Formats: sequence, structure tokens, C-alpha cells
Amino acid sequence: MVDLRGISEDVPFNWEAATRLAAQLRGSADACEGAIPRRTAVATVATEEWRGVYARQFATRMGICVTDAQRLAAAMRQAANQVDELARLAREEQARREKAREWQRQQEEEGVLDKIGDFLFGEDELPPVPDPITPPVYTSPAPAAAARE
Repeated sequence: MVDLRGISEDVPFNWEAATRLAAQLRGSADACEGAIPRRTAVATVATEEWRGVYARQFATRMGICVTDAQRLAAAMRQAANQVDELARLAREEQARREKAREWQRQQEEEGVLDKIGDFLFGEDELPPVPDPITPPVYTSPAPAAAARE
């Protein structure tokens, strides 16, 4: 008999929490990017009459602020996509376990004649045990350090 350890329990995954987390990450990314035009507009008004070294420093820092906000929003969207991918993998694993449980249930319900036939002629079908899925490892490149004054 095939070793089907691990199929007896469901995949421990909180589907609702994953859905909420992905939605919150996407909402936060939208809010972060949505703040860029407002802040840029306010900064433009503030610098209309501003000149000198402090005006240049302010402009540089505003550029850093915009870039950081864009990178933060992109990272939050990437994290949301990763949560979605992990949920998809968990669903696939759950489906695989349920299919294996059904196969095992059918094997246990076979009659004596079926078992003798399986012994003599081989089993009708093998259990649905695909190769294990190696979950992806998500890494992000280190952010480029902005030149701060």
C-alpha cells in the first residue's frame, strides 16, 4: 500500500485572512501612490517663491519622497501577489489531499474479491500522489540607497 501520510488533515491556512490581507495591501498601495500628486502639488506651491540652498534640498527630498512612495506601493502590491500565490498553492494542496482521501476511502471499501484481484493482477489505479510542490521563495532586491543631504 502507498504511504499517504499527511492527507488526513486539512491544510492549515486562513483563506479569509489571506484575502483580507491582500486587499489591504493593495488598498494601502493605492493610498500611498494617491498621496504623491497631492504632496507634489503642495510642494510646488511652497517652492514658487523659495530660492537658495534650502529650496534645492527641499526639491531633492521631495524627489526622494516620491521615489520611496512609489517603491513602497510596488512592494505592497508584490506582497499582495505573493499572498495570492501562497493561497493558490494552499488550495491546490487541499484539493490534492481531498483527492487522495477519496482514493483511500475507495480502496478501503473494496470487497474481498477486488482485493484478491488487485493482489493477483495489480491494482486498478494508483493513488493520486503527485510530486510535492516546492513553494516559491520570494526575495526582493535591496532598495537602492537614496542620496540624502
